[in-house]
Amino acid sequence: MNLKVRFWLAGIAVVSALVLAACGGGAAAPAGGGATSLNVSTAGEQLQFAPANLTAAPGDVKLTFKNGSSAQKHNWVLVKGGDDVAAKVDEEGVGAGDAKGYIPDDKANILANTKLLNGGESDSITVKVEPGTYSFLCTFPGHYAAGMKGTLTVK
Repeated sequence: MNLKVRFWLAGIAVVSALVLAACGGGAAAPAGGGATSLNVSTAGEQLQFAPANLTAAPGDVKLTFKNGSSAQKHNWVLVKGGDDVAAKVDEEGVGAGDAKGYIPDDKANILANTKLLNGGESDSITVKVEPGTYSFLCTFPGHYAAGMKGTLTVK
């Protein structure tokens, strides 16, 4: 090979290496700086969320909840605190009734909630979260008491 071709090939190799290095590795960030995405469903006909423990980075979180039950209605409610706050929201939600999706009028203790879903339906919400630990629950009557709850850890 003549000298010009060698320099040309060497230049292409260097540029290719730089382009690949710029792509880099590391943790995947949300596309376009958007929200972190989480998916939650019911554990079939059991009164449980799957998964029951979620982790997210601070900032916007887009959560999609799918009611995997074929017969029962469910919602997903994120509260500002732990189990004590969740129990209060559950009591108030049951009092609100079916017409309001078992979501209380006073949402002071609620960060976000889906609508009440029939079996097979899904709903998505976006919520801004700060570092901390938050409880979530289903406020349909009897579901929280049966163990339909979980934890979102933001760190």
